[in-house]
Amino acid sequence: MLNEILIKSIFIYLITCFGLYKIQHESMFTEDGELKQFGLDDENNETLFPFWLVSSLIGILSYYLLRIQEGNFV
Repeated sequence: MLNEILIKSIFIYLITCFGLYKIQHESMFTEDGELKQFGLDDENNETLFPFWLVSSLIGILSYYLLRIQEGNFV
């Protein structure tokens, strides 16, 4: 059974992923619209902030912050 906090965090995650994909920030996407790979080499279109990492962190943080807001720590 999905609780209210989980449904809200999934909604925030989906909206954020859609927004990030529509914006296509240069730190996550190449000029062609391709996703950059994780790494440190700028010449090979690598980044420290790939789409999968940023979206995963936003999903986890949204769930955690909603749990804190509700006062439901268990």
